Amino acid sequence: MIMAIGSDRNLKSLFRFLTLVMFCAVLGGQIGFAKGDDMKKEDFQVSVDGRRVEFNPSPVFKAGTWFVPLKPFAQQLGLKVEYPQGTEMVVLCGGVESELCVPLQFHNGEDGVVDIEGVTYLQPAHISKTFGFETYKPSTNQLEVIHPTRLAPEFTLPDLEGEPRHLRDFRGKKTFLYVWGSW
Repeated sequence: MIMAIGSDRNLKSLFRFLTLVMFCAVLGGQIGFAKGDDMKKEDFQVSVDGRRVEFNPSPVFKAGTWFVPLKPFAQQLGLKVEYPQGTEMVVLCGGVESELCVPLQFHNGEDGVVDIEGVTYLQPAHISKTFGFETYKPSTNQLEVIHPTRLAPEFTLPDLEGEPRHLRDFRGKKTFLYVWGSW
């Protein structure tokens, strides 16, 4: 009888432990714990304003830099794509604050653009910054592109030691702002 009670308690403890482990695993997935820099190169991800961009064909890694297919990326940024006839270039038009048109040559990716087997690829961070978007790299294989109107306004507050902290110093990181007052 004593043996049965002891093993029943052990079984209950094991059940509680497994329930806690499953809860933490589900919670971790829900709040967005991300893989770190150990991601494979095939897992390169780009998101625009929190929406992941799907690429077909897949991004390519060339000369230490990621290139993504132009058309799906430009579409997510709201840019128009034009190929002037008889030239080896692409012209992107659009932008955050005003209509900007930027011609980009296909010379070894110097302008952030290459042509590989008839598909135009570009460096997403290079083009995003050119057209006024904010970019953040949470890991080596992730890039977040954000329209400036979706960012919190800039401000500075003292931390617990009285040191001034700027919101911009935390961009690209999950940040919890705790504000309280006493009247």
